[in-house]
Amino acid sequence: MYLSARTQGRLANLIITIAEGEKKTEMVRQVLAEQKMFEPYTAFRRLDQLRTGELTVSDIVEFLSDNKIYPTKAQSDYLFRRLDLNRDGRITYPDFVKAVLPKEDSRLRQIATLRDSYYIEVNMLLPTEIEWGLSRVFQQEIQNFNSITASQEILTASADFTSLDAFRCIDQVFLGYITIDTLQDFLRQNGAKLSFDELTAFFRVVDSDEDGRITYSELLEALTFVPDFFQQERQIANELRRSRERIIQIEREREVLEDLKKSRERVEDLRRSRERLEQMQDLKRSRERIEQLDELRRSRERLEDLRKSRERLEDLKKSRERLNQLEELKRSRQRMEELEELKKSRERQAQIDELRKSRERLEDLRKSRERLEQLEQERKNQEKIEELRKSRSRIEELQNQRKKIEELRTSQERLEQLKRQKEEIELKKSQERLEDLRKSRERLEQIEALRQSREQQRALEELRQSRERVEQLRKSQLRIEQLENERQVLERSRQLERVERELEYERQRSKERLERLELEAELERRARDRALEYDLATQSNFVQSRIYDTPKRYK
Repeated sequence: MYLSARTQGRLANLIITIAEGEKKTEMVRQVLAEQKMFEPYTAFRRLDQLRTGELTVSDIVEFLSDNKIYPTKAQSDYLFRRLDLNRDGRITYPDFVKAVLPKEDSRLRQIATLRDSYYIEVNMLLPTEIEWGLSRVFQQEIQNFNSITASQEILTASADFTSLDAFRCIDQVFLGYITIDTLQDFLRQNGAKLSFDELTAFFRVVDSDEDGRITYSELLEALTFVPDFFQQERQIANELRRSRERIIQIEREREVLEDLKKSRERVEDLRRSRERLEQMQDLKRSRERIEQLDELRRSRERLEDLRKSRERLEDLKKSRERLNQLEELKRSRQRMEELEELKKSRERQAQIDELRKSRERLEDLRKSRERLEQLEQERKNQEKIEELRKSRSRIEELQNQRKKIEELRTSQERLEQLKRQKEEIELKKSQERLEDLRKSRERLEQIEALRQSREQQRALEELRQSRERVEQLRKSQLRIEQLENERQVLERSRQLERVERELEYERQRSKERLERLELEAELERRARDRALEYDLATQSNFVQSRIYDTPKRYK
């Protein structure tokens, strides 16, 4: 075993004193909560004479001196730490309520909190039974401190005692933390027995984060009143985690804004296309009015044929617009998939960094454990020598051990400084990676702007072509009207067949021209689409290669 049987018995005695002291304070809390005149907020205002909303050490000392209890500085500091449950350096009303109200009897706690508060003036005392009960709670905490310090002195006076060995003796399963079962097994091995309520009371005192597990730092603070050395590292890790979450939220908000911008641009394009359609509809209405003015039935039939052909053209245009919209949707989906792939790659990189950090920490812990094992071997050799020497030699060896412990502490501080430097370097690297990603995003935005400008140019060219086609149609209509006027001037009987032939011939020519123009427009559109897709593919491949090549610089 890591500790001798005598030292283990002293450790078990310390655990029992902590558990029994907490049970006694719980009894006093229940007695205080049963008082009908007790109300937590009024009691808090009794201690808070300056009405600042917080309690200090001087406020607690004044209250105890009013009740003829005069604690020392160490006792008052311990009492302040016991009341300051969240470890923020101040005692607020929630901390006071958690420390004073019962923790095992939920019914009494609820009854006490639901009582009506009453007004109390400055320098005014509470009722005698409330003053006595509250001061008794504080006095019991002071008595617990005295008994714990006495058992701590006995335990630390052992030559083979170290906090790490004590933790290992309790954690015999090597879980890395202490549970109720492992603690109960340790007490049974040393001939001590505690009920389940007493074990929960011990955990209530030692388990500061209330997760049902006692870590090494929590046990160290309970056994030797030494603060947690890893508290600053935990705060830094929490701040880093919060900063990462904020960066992810900012990136998501940026993506949402980009999507909104794209949707607004699409809405504007649709509105413009609607305006163009309305203009085309106005032109169509004007043509229909011209057709209504025509008196001849034959001309009406021919114009109706032309109108049907125009409607077919409009249907073709609508189908083209739908195809364009579908292509835009496909492109947007591809972009979303690319963005999701980028997010996944970022998350993988973050996981890899966290794993690397955890590996480094494990290696540091392993090295520290090997050093401690070496020290343990040296300590065992020294114990064999100490059995032969006298009491004076024992005192000298203890002094040497203390010096070694101080050297270990200095080495631990150096290791912590190195860890902090490593974390700063990793933060710088992550910031540089974020800057590279931001540059790649800017390049993507530039590419999208180029593509949008090209699409606008293509739309303008299509409008120009449609205008030219409308002008050609208008010229053909004017020519038809001229022919009709000539036909009216000439004799209807002789030239009727000739005019009809000419009109049919022109109609066929106009149809052939329209079909030819449509084919040419489709060929041009396909060629432009292929050129745009080729440009976008080459540019996206270039950007992806830059994005995936950037992390290689920092490996």
